[in-house]
Amino acid sequence: MVHRKRKRFSAFLWHRRAGLAAIILVIILAITGIMLNHTESMKLDETFVDSTLILNWYGLDPTGEPVTFGIGKHKVSQWGNQLFFDTKVITSSEQMLRGAVQSERFIVIALDSELLLLAENGDFIERMPTSTSFSNIQRLGVKYARPVIETSEPVYYYMADEHILDWDLIINEEIKWSQPVGLDDTEKKKLGQAYRGKGLTLERVVLDLHSGRILGQFGVYLMDAAAIALLWLSLSGFWVWLQRNTKQKQKKHYQKHHR
Repeated sequence: MVHRKRKRFSAFLWHRRAGLAAIILVIILAITGIMLNHTESMKLDETFVDSTLILNWYGLDPTGEPVTFGIGKHKVSQWGNQLFFDTKVITSSEQMLRGAVQSERFIVIALDSELLLLAENGDFIERMPTSTSFSNIQRLGVKYARPVIETSEPVYYYMADEHILDWDLIINEEIKWSQPVGLDDTEKKKLGQAYRGKGLTLERVVLDLHSGRILGQFGVYLMDAAAIALLWLSLSGFWVWLQRNTKQKQKKHYQKHHR
């Protein structure tokens, strides 16, 4: 039986394996590093990303469809957790938009368990949590230019005073309920742009690629591993060169004295 001699893992073999394992990460580090060194000339900080895939990855592109209620020539919308007056951001909320009406003094917006008061130009005035007696708002309407709330379980109707401080129980008569409206493609596009704000710069994406943060904390460790691999490649490469150089000198010395 022939016994094969076990192959020794020399510095050269480890050098080669580390290089193959880290090649993609090293390429990313090199390319993004060069780009970041030329941010101004490449205008990375002035170029905005419009890729839906990347915006979704960063959570900057809204999902689903917006919910919109009309108030005269204005619209109040909710997309994701953002609330808008036309295309102006009002606030963020996890609660569902239930309606929007124009009262005597304010624009009133109803969520599941709170009201938002705006000026006629859409400026934010106040956030008003509702009382426990009608925290489950289903609809918002208006009667005599005063906001009316419909609750569920049980179904009751409450009308506010002109200052929207006190609420009286009323019957469901002559109430004009806030109705959802649709947005055309142009309005929806503008709302999407408002949701993203200025958006995501190419510089931010390149920087996150370079640091690995585009993949979260795991990506940071991955790039750390790539940096360590680069150090190993440098050290092992020097060691391989040193070994070969020593062997070449020994070989020349042997040939010189054994001719």
